Amino acid sequence: MVRMSNLSEEELLEKEDDWWEREDETKLNWINEGVEIFHCLSRLKVNEIRYKETLAYLLLKQGEDLKLRQHSYKKAITRFTQVVSIDPENSRAYYRLGFLYFYQKEWTKSIDSFRDSLSRHPRQVRNQLDKEQQIKAHYYILKATQIILKESLEKVEQIPSKDLEIFGEIKHLIKELKETRGAEEKPYQMIVNGIEFSELSEGEYEQLSDPFENKYCIILNHRTFKDTSLSLNGQEISIPPTQVPLLEYLMRHPDGGSKEEIIQRRFRQSRDPNAALRQNISRLRDRLKHLDPLLEWIKTIDGGYRWDCQYDYRIFKHNRDVTTDLLLD
Repeated sequence: MVRMSNLSEEELLEKEDDWWEREDETKLNWINEGVEIFHCLSRLKVNEIRYKETLAYLLLKQGEDLKLRQHSYKKAITRFTQVVSIDPENSRAYYRLGFLYFYQKEWTKSIDSFRDSLSRHPRQVRNQLDKEQQIKAHYYILKATQIILKESLEKVEQIPSKDLEIFGEIKHLIKELKETRGAEEKPYQMIVNGIEFSELSEGEYEQLSDPFENKYCIILNHRTFKDTSLSLNGQEISIPPTQVPLLEYLMRHPDGGSKEEIIQRRFRQSRDPNAALRQNISRLRDRLKHLDPLLEWIKTIDGGYRWDCQYDYRIFKHNRDVTTDLLLD
């Protein structure tokens, strides 16, 4: 059997056509095969940005499965770095790098990447940031800066007081920062009915996310990347990582999301984006029926879909959790 690395570009493109015909992003074998195809294509045509973008996209899909988690995100960073070296004005690639570095807790690199995403002027619309993404970039710049400040302050607080006297000004700055930081630590986020945002303490999170204590309220709870659940009236189902971004997007846009917008965020790399979206909506609906088969959950509207449930709902996640942003934007 001929190794894929020995194939010509024309032969690899034929394999790509066959691969797209079998498109199913829920199957790891399909994703891994795509990684091999586009890895080989990228080596043959180092300046072809489509190959690099698709490879980076597939490496992120591997990360969703968690089987190659650490390596895949590092590889994705490498690929997106290659994309911006080829196309320095690609705002979307810098934006993705910002989330990848944030996920890896490389705060300074995350800040720099988000800043680059805001300062570039790509010619192609698909490489530009929309207004929501621009605001998110500013948010994560502030969030990463806040984390750096907190960690730096904790380190300085461990220095003996007598050593701080060497440069007395630092004691005044520490006092000022401590006063600013004085409020109770609130590491969790809660979003109510897709709109109302608040930060919660550990105790508040435990109380408000408890499915048994909060009946008649739908709760989407991101405990970890691979442990996300949806609950109602004490009943709970797990939501696979591949379905979480689409579900959260619909819940955070209660007025509905257009097919075009969802495709641009989640399925733009697919050979048949509309078919991929329909397939994923169908699978998500099937899963939600396990929680309550009588509810419609997701309604088809003119040009898109809308979260359509009669109950109030809450979304919970840790304030350092960027997994859905990483996989959706």
